Amino acid sequence: MGKGNILVVDDSPLVVDVISKYLSANGFDIITANDGIEAIEKAFRELPDLIILDVMMPRMNGYQTCRLLKSDHETSDIPIVMLTVKDQTSNKYWGIQTGADAYLSKEFEQAALLKTVEDLIQKRLKRPAPKSLIRGTSLISAVDIVSKVNEQLDKKLFEATVLNEMSSLVEKRIENFEDTVTVVMETLAKVLEHNVGVIVTIKESGVECFFKIRHAVSEQRLKEIQEYTRSYLKSHNVCLTPASVMEILGSDKIQPSHDAEERKASYFVVPIHYGSNIGGVVILAHDVSEAIDSKEVEFFKVVIRQAYVIIENSWLYNKVKNLAITDSLTGIYNHGFLYECLCKEYARTERYRLPLSFLMIDVDHFKKINDTYGHPVGDDVLHKLSLIFKNNIRSCDTLGRYGGEEFSIILPEAKMEDGVNLAERMRKEVEQHNFGGADRTIRCTVSIGISSYPDLGVKNVEDLIQKADKALYHAKAEGRNRVCIV
Repeated sequence: MGKGNILVVDDSPLVVDVISKYLSANGFDIITANDGIEAIEKAFRELPDLIILDVMMPRMNGYQTCRLLKSDHETSDIPIVMLTVKDQTSNKYWGIQTGADAYLSKEFEQAALLKTVEDLIQKRLKRPAPKSLIRGTSLISAVDIVSKVNEQLDKKLFEATVLNEMSSLVEKRIENFEDTVTVVMETLAKVLEHNVGVIVTIKESGVECFFKIRHAVSEQRLKEIQEYTRSYLKSHNVCLTPASVMEILGSDKIQPSHDAEERKASYFVVPIHYGSNIGGVVILAHDVSEAIDSKEVEFFKVVIRQAYVIIENSWLYNKVKNLAITDSLTGIYNHGFLYECLCKEYARTERYRLPLSFLMIDVDHFKKINDTYGHPVGDDVLHKLSLIFKNNIRSCDTLGRYGGEEFSIILPEAKMEDGVNLAERMRKEVEQHNFGGADRTIRCTVSIGISSYPDLGVKNVEDLIQKADKALYHAKAEGRNRVCIV
C-alpha cells in the first residue's frame, strides 16, 4: 500500500509525467487528468488524498476547478496544491482565495514539492474523515459539473451583489444615527428577514442596546427579546447596569399584548469580536422560524458584521459630534450649539413670518447652594434642573446651558403667551422639587426672562437675546423666583 493517492492535473503531458514519476518513486499512487472537467470527474470517483492542480488549462481552469471541489462537501476536505508558471503575488492570492492549500511555481524544487505534499497529507490524516465518503461511490458527469459551476457562479454573484449593496451604504453619509440603522437593517432584511434587530455596542464607557423594530411587535414580544439580549450578554460576561442604554427605535410599531399565546421567536446571533474580546452583538429576532442553509451561515455572518461596522461608525460619529455640542455636566446642548440653533431658527422665523420665543433661566442664589452643600451637590442640582426643563418642553424646542447656572430654551412657532405659560409651569415645578433626595431637603428657585418675535424692539438675534436677558434682570431685581417680560 502506497503513502497515498495523488491526482495530478495538467494539460502538459511532460509536466504530468515528470511529477508522476517523481512522486511514484517516493511511494505515492498516481492518478492523472488533462483538464479541469476530467479532474473533477476523477476527484469524485477516486477521492484522492491530495490534488496537484495546474492553473492554466482548457475547458475549465484551475481556479474554477479548485473552487468547485472546495465547495462540495464530498471533496472539500481534499488538500489542493496549485501549480503554475505564473508567480505573481495576485495569482498566489487568488489561488489561496479559491480554497487552495498551497501554491507553487512550476519552477519548484522537487524536494519542496515532496515536503508540501507530505505535510498536507499528514495534516489531513490528523483530521477525522467525513463519514459519508466511501471511495469509488461518488460519480459525477460532465453535465453535473456544468450545473455545479453555474450554481457556484450564481452563489458568488448573489454574495457579491449583497456585499456591494451593503458597502454602498458607506458612501451615503447618513449623519443621523437612527436613519443609518433603519437603512442598514432594511438592506439586511432583504436577505435575512426579521421583525426586530438588536444592535449592541460594548465599550469601556458602557453597554448600549438599540432595538430596531421593523414590523409590528407586541409589548410582550419586545420584553422577551430584551430579556433574551440580557441573557445572551450575561452568558458572555457582559452585564447590563442601570446606566446601560436600552433604546427603542421604531416605538410607534409596538402594539398592546394579547391574551393569545404567541409562537416562540427565532434568533440569529452574531457576536462581534475584537481580538479575544467581544465588542458588540447583532441579534435578529423573527416570529417565523426561518431555516438557514448551513452553507450560507458564514456568509450571512460576514454581511451582518459589515452591517455592524457601518452602524458602529455612525454611532461613533454621532458620539463625537454630540461631545462637541453637548454640555458634559447636564447632557443638554452647550452655549455654542444653542446660539447656532437660535440663529437658524430666527432666520426661519423671519423668512416665514412665524412667532418665536426665547427663555433665559437663572438659578437663584446658586452660590449659596455651592457654599452650603459643596460643588458636587451644586452640579447635581444643575443636572436635575436640566431634566425638569427637558421634561416640560416639546420635541421641536431646544434646551441648552447658556453658561454657569444659566439655561436657555428656544421655542419655535411659540407666541409670548406660550412662553410665559411654559416658564410659569417650570418655575412652579422647580419651586416644589426637593433636590436633596430622601436623606435631606434642598430647595431652589429660578428666575426666568422671556423675549419673543415679532416685537418692535427685536430686529435680529442679538436683540432677542438682550431682551430676554433684560427681562431676567428685572425678575432678579423684583425679588427672584418669578417670570418677567419687558
